[in-house]
Amino acid sequence: MLRVEESRPAGTALAFARVVRIVLTCCLAVSVAVAMAWVAQQWWGGTQGSGSIAQGPVQVAGTAPPRDVQPGDVIGRILIPALGLDAPLVEMANVDDMENLNKGPAHIAKTALPGARGNCVIAGHRTTHSRPFLHLDQMRGGNVIQLIDLTGHLDTYTVTGITVVDPRDVSVMDPTPNPTVTLIACHPAFTARQRLVVKASMNTP
Repeated sequence: MLRVEESRPAGTALAFARVVRIVLTCCLAVSVAVAMAWVAQQWWGGTQGSGSIAQGPVQVAGTAPPRDVQPGDVIGRILIPALGLDAPLVEMANVDDMENLNKGPAHIAKTALPGARGNCVIAGHRTTHSRPFLHLDQMRGGNVIQLIDLTGHLDTYTVTGITVVDPRDVSVMDPTPNPTVTLIACHPAFTARQRLVVKASMNTP
């Protein structure tokens, strides 16, 4: 009887040791699995990012990559030497977004960003709120418009035409196959009866 009673603690200790080993082994296996999963996630994320960059939309050389632009964001600068204009370019939500248009020259959402392929449409006031386009009617063919994106890259456009259209004529905002810029302001000055439209095409090397 004495030997049986003495063996019980020893058997209990061995069983406890086995349980501890099993628990430690499981913890180690879980740790290894978690580590491997993390490494795999990092590798997969890296390859996916590389693929999206390589296979994404074709960008014009030197332009900023697409980003989530919000109304009110400054997206660059506009320079018109003939008018002495050098001003920040603000994002508009749409053609009715007076809040951001009142801040200065404003890029109309969903049109091409500065330097990108397509029609970059920019609106501005002529007689109020800093009057950035006050003398837009003095623009002539061959004048230069420069847009600077957030990376500091500058693109130069040459004016190809100046027209006056009805306010309901939105065709001037239509997409274009090549990089162009369209400036729009009310016309004549101090009225909103018509729209003055200046078209320009990007200079190519």
